[in-house]
Amino acid sequence: MTIAERRRLTAVARGAAPADLYVRGGTLLNVYTGELYPANVAIRGERIAYVGLREDMVGPRTRLLDAAGRVLVPGYLEPHAHPDHVLTPSGLARFVLPLGTTSVFADSLQLWELGGLRAFRVVADALARSPVKFYWMIRPHGQSRTRDETRRFSLRDVARGLAHPCAVAVGEVTRWPEAWRGDRRLLERLALAPGRPRRVEGHTAGASADKVPAIAAAGFTSDHEPITAQEVLDRARQGIAVMLRESSLRPDLRGLLDALKEAPALASRLMLTCDGSMPAFIRVHGFVDHLIRTALARGVAPVDAYRMATLNPATYYGLDTDLGGIAPGRYADLCVLDDLAEPRPRTVVARGRLAATDGRLVARVPEPAWSRVFTSPAARLTVGWRARPADFVLPPRERYPVIRLVSAVISRLEERPPAPGDLHAALVDRGGRWVAPAVVAGFADRLDGLATTVTTDFSILALGRRPEAMARAVNRLIALRGGLVLVDGDEVAWELALPIGGIMTRATMDDAARWEEALRAALVARGYPYHDPFFSLFFLAADFLPAVRLSPRGVWDVRRARVLLPSRQRAPGR
Repeated sequence: MTIAERRRLTAVARGAAPADLYVRGGTLLNVYTGELYPANVAIRGERIAYVGLREDMVGPRTRLLDAAGRVLVPGYLEPHAHPDHVLTPSGLARFVLPLGTTSVFADSLQLWELGGLRAFRVVADALARSPVKFYWMIRPHGQSRTRDETRRFSLRDVARGLAHPCAVAVGEVTRWPEAWRGDRRLLERLALAPGRPRRVEGHTAGASADKVPAIAAAGFTSDHEPITAQEVLDRARQGIAVMLRESSLRPDLRGLLDALKEAPALASRLMLTCDGSMPAFIRVHGFVDHLIRTALARGVAPVDAYRMATLNPATYYGLDTDLGGIAPGRYADLCVLDDLAEPRPRTVVARGRLAATDGRLVARVPEPAWSRVFTSPAARLTVGWRARPADFVLPPRERYPVIRLVSAVISRLEERPPAPGDLHAALVDRGGRWVAPAVVAGFADRLDGLATTVTTDFSILALGRRPEAMARAVNRLIALRGGLVLVDGDEVAWELALPIGGIMTRATMDDAARWEEALRAALVARGYPYHDPFFSLFFLAADFLPAVRLSPRGVWDVRRARVLLPSRQRAPGR
């Protein structure tokens, strides 16, 4: 904030200049003191100038917002978001802003993988003036090991990304075993975390309590992966700030809050996150408002529940002079509630302007110029090759490393000959240069052919019991410029076009939720037994989850860090 802006705020606070917006008659939840008391809020520009009972800053042009009989709370913060699942980040913002979320700390992986540093900068700059403030995590590595990873995530480019004014953390760091071992190359990347305090967003799924001290010593400052209250305590006791997750994949929040029974003071450190919830879940339950509602239902004191979604994440990121509370100098982000028991707001103010009322968005959320973000033929899937059934034929072996799904995302390794119900699988380079064949079990045994660009590797994933149907699905996918295609026999049975990088579309949350539900119904009809098919597809190539994955190098044994079935060069020709 400039000196001129400070002078304007102090003038309003003294009553020497008029406010732009004056919120009158509400009861303030003060997250700094835990008090509830009557207070008005005077706003100049994007910031709060005054909180109190005086009205001498109300001028003839001051807009008045009547909050009589209602409660004022800070705008909600999402501390760990993946904002590009089917929708664009702007599409997500348009839905969650009327629900009270005014700041999002977002992953940049998709942008980086498909467009590098330049793509991240274009999107971050475009959203810098959004009423929903976007802050960014910069990945230090990919989610699937590739031979060119060092080039794609060069130290120089990662450092340049972290220098962006909206970048606040290195993350999310999924390779905790390397951090635990003190791997020098990874520690060099973690040391790039910007500013003071330095923040490193960790992903420590599967790390036992005895490994957490070394992970903390390596520089991890937060973790959102605990799935039990004991895991929350294991990390918090080592100084790691814990984000309690309630997502479409893992709705764990009720049980995680039991950590407060053992350590009530932990309420000052905990944060709440939706992580990467899918559209259907968000449409039904909400966003950060749902997290607060769940905490309240679990018996968490209201001031603690709201702090976990406001002041705590702002303090963690070192942004509490800008975010997280209703006080002079902070961004004018606030929610007007009918009652503390219901966190879904009646009115939302963001950046000092009325942003939503009665659940209806009235602010404009900018959309990045996606044609400037994803520019390469691979990112746009404007490629000149076509898949053939031979691409999906397995190499001759008596036994194969079979990827057996045992939940929506967790797998186990089975080394055996193919069996009825198994599917051919392959990860295919978007440019058609290589293919990584595999056998997958436990996904959908009546699936002829499926192809998608919805993967953590952003290559093309193909699955099916018929290589001919798989090839047809891949070729239709390329024609759509990405998304997801199901093929029965020789016919396309269902498709979803995601032409923005093969991962997003300019749709509404309602549209995306309907598509997600239709996909699940289509796959369940073909034998899919789990609850979240998008994540099953998305994480099949994620080489940090147990126990075996499909990577560009081939079938990857996660625990032993070795290739079990290598990828191969794809035969030349269209």
